[in-house]
Amino acid sequence: MDRLKKTERMLRIWLLLLRNPLHFTTKDLAEKFEVNVRTIYRDLVTLGNELMVPVYEDKARWAIDDSYFLPPIRFTVSEALNVFLAARLMLGYSHRYDPNVDSTFTVISSALPPPLQKQVQKTLDWMRALPKSEAYLRNLAKLAEAWMSQRRARITYRSLEAEKATGRVIEPYFIEPAAAGHSSYVIAYCRRAGEVRTFKIERIEDIQVTDETYTIPADFDANKYFGSAWGVVVEGEAKTIRLRFSPVVARIIEETVWHPSQVLERQKDGSVMMTLQVMDTVDLYSWILSWGDGVEVLEPAEIREELLHTAKSIVKVYQKK
Repeated sequence: MDRLKKTERMLRIWLLLLRNPLHFTTKDLAEKFEVNVRTIYRDLVTLGNELMVPVYEDKARWAIDDSYFLPPIRFTVSEALNVFLAARLMLGYSHRYDPNVDSTFTVISSALPPPLQKQVQKTLDWMRALPKSEAYLRNLAKLAEAWMSQRRARITYRSLEAEKATGRVIEPYFIEPAAAGHSSYVIAYCRRAGEVRTFKIERIEDIQVTDETYTIPADFDANKYFGSAWGVVVEGEAKTIRLRFSPVVARIIEETVWHPSQVLERQKDGSVMMTLQVMDTVDLYSWILSWGDGVEVLEPAEIREELLHTAKSIVKVYQKK
């Protein structure tokens, strides 16, 4: 409960200073939030050092550098609803409290009709009870800073297979959330590897934004980069994948666009044939396996064999006594 109160208070301080620059002293804030001056100082330090909000003091009054924020935006109801749904998707994939999403909800709430405002408030109440990762928020904020200012970042990163973290310098090209892994990734040119790589943000142990600038190649397009990928893993060349889904799941398959390249054909027996042009990565394998016996890989043969091997291994696990 104390953590929740602190989080709510810092968010309110954040919004208050943004809307009333150089209006409040620490004493004013302490009186307004019914805490002592020392607590307000700690909140301001947390906002500045941990959440990277550029708070500053001028003649004993506090404000936030307005260059840190985008200009005011006015939404139509439909536009605000889209932002709300997008934020809900972000919460659903991360399962973490994010004060930036919290403030976004607060700001867009005024553009919504009363029934939806109530839903926004319920979402805020639910979200504020979620765990919070200071390290993740700090790393994400620094990556965003590096990306938007196009300055290189020095990171300490531990890949999945590595025993210990290593240092490298990256040039962020794009930040992409991935629902399947409940994670976010930065697509960046790695100067150590000499090529574009994908880095899971949760695996970054430390990050420092440098003064060295870089330029994102004019021909880099994240949509094209991920075009043949199933998820965020980009490896190898696209292949023709053919799957047959049983009549039991056929309607579910037809209702959804799973990948831009998909071509669906309903069969006489009620099954559905799906043809894809994608890379055969672990993300694709996981998705196919999630359908259990509702799907069969027809081609290519190597994927069929790999999934057959996995299925046999699963059977062995469940046959153990």
